[in-house]
Amino acid sequence: MAALPPARAGRGAPPGAVSGAGYMARGMRTFLATPAVWLLGLVPVLIAGLLVLALLALLVGNVGAVATWLTPFADRWSAGARGALRDAVGVAVVLGALLLAVLSFATLANVIGQPFFERISDRVERDLGDPPAGIDSPWWRTLPRATVESLVLFALILGVNLPLVLLGLTPVIGQSLVPVVQAVVSGYLLSVELLAIPLERRGLHLRGRLRFAWSHRGPVTGFGVAAFLLFLVPFANVVAMPGAVIGGTLLVRRLTGARDR
Repeated sequence: MAALPPARAGRGAPPGAVSGAGYMARGMRTFLATPAVWLLGLVPVLIAGLLVLALLALLVGNVGAVATWLTPFADRWSAGARGALRDAVGVAVVLGALLLAVLSFATLANVIGQPFFERISDRVERDLGDPPAGIDSPWWRTLPRATVESLVLFALILGVNLPLVLLGLTPVIGQSLVPVVQAVVSGYLLSVELLAIPLERRGLHLRGRLRFAWSHRGPVTGFGVAAFLLFLVPFANVVAMPGAVIGGTLLVRRLTGARDR
């Protein structure tokens, strides 16, 4: 198979949040420049995307009924007050659904695409040299544990975001400040999922990945927020997931002192 083109990046000072986001862009550019891995990267992403999109469309199409169900106490209010409240609740429900869709998409794509994404990540490691010792582990041995850890992390993300979703029901703040906080918090935790394959190869399971992410929270957060925002963009999210696999591998190599270009 064709070799991946080298990804260019400067060495020197430790990467910050902006540099971390740059690894997301590098990963997407590298993926687009390597047609030989397009099939590996796109098939699981399209399957996951179609499933999540169908569920999201179903919810959005019934958001009015959902808002009414969540606010039965407003039935006796005036029409104007009842409509304003349920409009605000509807907006909060849609924002929460988008958050859930992004996180579900990443988790589902990672589980479905485990063997495909491992091959892409392994190619990056081998092409750049000094691959980790765990690179030769067969994907079917790590899949059960990786699936369980993905589900545990998904539950953790939902638990952390639940108070933010409830706060999102607050007028003004819920439609301004809360989405920003959600993007940062969810992006940070999402990066733990996106960096799973290269960190798994280095012997770090979920607890170790959480510690690693906290130790490098600047670049990890920048990387995760960039991925989170790209996952919200139609069509861009199709390329963003395999791009995140490559960019995450490059970022882990940078943070562990290996050559990333």
